[in-house]
Amino acid sequence: MPKIKDIKHLTGDLAYMIIKGKGEAASEIHFSLQNRSPWFTGTFNTAWKVKAGSPVAPTIPRKDNNIDAQKTSRKAPSRTNPIVTSLTKAIYVGNKAEYAGFVINAMRSPYDGKMYEDLFAEKRKTTPKPNVPFWYYVYLQNNFLEKDINKGFQIAGFKPKRNYTMHKGTSA
Repeated sequence: MPKIKDIKHLTGDLAYMIIKGKGEAASEIHFSLQNRSPWFTGTFNTAWKVKAGSPVAPTIPRKDNNIDAQKTSRKAPSRTNPIVTSLTKAIYVGNKAEYAGFVINAMRSPYDGKMYEDLFAEKRKTTPKPNVPFWYYVYLQNNFLEKDINKGFQIAGFKPKRNYTMHKGTSA
């Protein structure tokens, strides 16, 4: 006969599962963004980080500022170990590359003042998945983020009867 736990442990057990699910979800999002993000010199693609407590600051310079330089070979993304925090402490997934805003087409390049979408207009070699200037927004707005969150919580032991998505008009 299986051992039955005392109900007095229920809140602690639920809190632990939620904390574990939060960490697994962040790890899954990190892995997915590494896989989808562009690589050229390898700086941006490998600069995705998971951090507890405060946002990831963009501090890493590009490895080679010559946009026409030979691109590096793509390495398989690596999974990070889930971060265990408290219920109230936030976990952030962000990119440490100093030009991260450029690669998600939200800011001009700090090197030549162009927008990321300009590279597509110039028919430059680009590498995000999907290979469009707004690849990051495709990830956010087409349930890929939600799928990664759901997968993380499933890894942690949650067995939802349905997957949840954000309502139209909300943002991540």
